[in-house]
Amino acid sequence: MNPADANFPLRILSEDLVRGLLTAIWGIKATGLENVPLTGPLIIAANHASLVDAPLVAAVIAPRRRPFAMGKRELFENPILGWWLRRAGAFPIDRRGDAISALRRALDVLEKGGCLAIYPEGTRVKPGQRRAPKAGVAFLSARTGAPVVPVRVLGTAEFPRRSPLEVRIGAPLAPPRSEDRRTGLAYAKMLMENIYSL
Repeated sequence: MNPADANFPLRILSEDLVRGLLTAIWGIKATGLENVPLTGPLIIAANHASLVDAPLVAAVIAPRRRPFAMGKRELFENPILGWWLRRAGAFPIDRRGDAISALRRALDVLEKGGCLAIYPEGTRVKPGQRRAPKAGVAFLSARTGAPVVPVRVLGTAEFPRRSPLEVRIGAPLAPPRSEDRRTGLAYAKMLMENIYSL
């Protein structure tokens, strides 16, 4: 396991609980786990349809990496949930205000060789809909040289009615060659097309 990842006791316990519960009741179908590099800075980029996505992706990826993750600031305002999220390797991002501190934290994770999970669309998006992705994923990848692994999650929008839940992991994408905004937006768009094609 990569020592720069979120290898916290509460995180490991949470992964085991999530994996056990979801597997036992709904079932999990996961493909492409071999596409996740074991070492070096890495960004896991996934679509986002439900609150179940983040714990599901973390539980599926965990045999190879334990990504840190950004979450909307509002989740951290609940004292109990905020406490748990921070101790499981998540940190807040203010989607309507200053996101600089979250970007600095994300850069720090990647520069130390860790893994970061990110949802480029920035919010939950219902199946069949599309939302313009943010360029942040491209900036982080270009700045740190971290490859981006596309991940598609299926079935969580219908959770708990759909079974099994599915996670499809694609081959790593090379970082963009530039940090400029136009390149970043084009890269983010290409990334989301890659995700939805899985």
